[in-house]
Amino acid sequence: MDGQEPLLGRSLSRLSEICVGIAMLLLVIITVLVVAQVLARNLFSIGLPWADEASRFAGISMVYLATPYLLFHGQHVAVTMLADALSGVKRTLCLAIAELATLGFCALTLYGFYRFLVRAGRFSSPAMGIPNLWLYMPALISIGLLAVISVYRLGRMMQRRTLVCP
Repeated sequence: MDGQEPLLGRSLSRLSEICVGIAMLLLVIITVLVVAQVLARNLFSIGLPWADEASRFAGISMVYLATPYLLFHGQHVAVTMLADALSGVKRTLCLAIAELATLGFCALTLYGFYRFLVRAGRFSSPAMGIPNLWLYMPALISIGLLAVISVYRLGRMMQRRTLVCP
């Protein structure tokens, strides 16, 4: 990003990079846990149910934490046939509707998490004993960051700036 990028843009870029860094670390942790579980089972006949549970939650967290970076840099999965066929105001309107749909998805997901965690948040995971609130925290953070990035992208669109950050 260049030096003229607003503070919010630089902050969102940095936050999304931190999330990707954590996601990469989680990939390493998943690899170590799976290898440890296989070795423990095959060499020592020991089961590690906590390793399976930890790697499952790490995998879910990894996916969620990578999405803010992808959205911020315009590298997320998107169907752009209609927007690419349009130009000018029609294209901008189409992209704005898509961004509003992303924002709506974030709002519905956060509401769903709230409803789910009101009851399930106080329970712990079966093998590790970690409260569900902590296990779902990376997803909550990611969806919240996605919503902020979506609002930021809408603002850039209103200022007629490019949506794909360099």
